[in-house]
Amino acid sequence: MAKKGKGIAIIISMVDKKDMKKAKKAEMAYGGSVGGKKHMYSNGGSVTDNLPNKGLRELAKTAKGKTAVRKMGFDV
Repeated sequence: MAKKGKGIAIIISMVDKKDMKKAKKAEMAYGGSVGGKKHMYSNGGSVTDNLPNKGLRELAKTAKGKTAVRKMGFDV
């Protein structure tokens, strides 16, 4: 049996300069604000305030109130 030789491959490709540019990094989009903090998202989105009433929203504005609201089981 004869030994097989190594094969040779030649590839020619053409690429547009437009395709060579780096992909644009996703920009952050404004998603809303809750508790005085702005929330930014890379894919859009929105922020909802999950506190059930006005009293809890007012209570969550202070540092002591936030801990009290967290102890009630709400994520502030």
